[in-house]
Amino acid sequence: MYYNQVPTLTHWRQPAYDLTGTWKGDDGGIYYIRHLNNNRIWWTGLSDNGSGHNWTNVLEGEVTYDPTGAVEVSGQWYDVPRGTNRGSGILGFSVRLGDLVKTYQSSGFGANILRKIS
Repeated sequence: MYYNQVPTLTHWRQPAYDLTGTWKGDDGGIYYIRHLNNNRIWWTGLSDNGSGHNWTNVLEGEVTYDPTGAVEVSGQWYDVPRGTNRGSGILGFSVRLGDLVKTYQSSGFGANILRKIS
């Protein structure tokens, strides 16, 4: 190797970060998240501290990592018939200090912050 050559990374290992658990939203909802090994993410969100009578939604998405270690979540969500709402859209969240903080929404999704409770 010559003096001005810098070795390049042939692969980058993502950090071990698991979002699986129960999360409380600032909208009063409870979100049950499953983070799979292939960086897919699924959740069920239920309004009214978990009863789901006003709204119940599901999300299917992806967890991505950048070289700085930032963790991003993006996905498509849908309300399901347990509640009375019938919304849907695209969401983006970023992990900041352990919380999921909303960074993007295509339509009216209520929660801005999700905090892990178990």
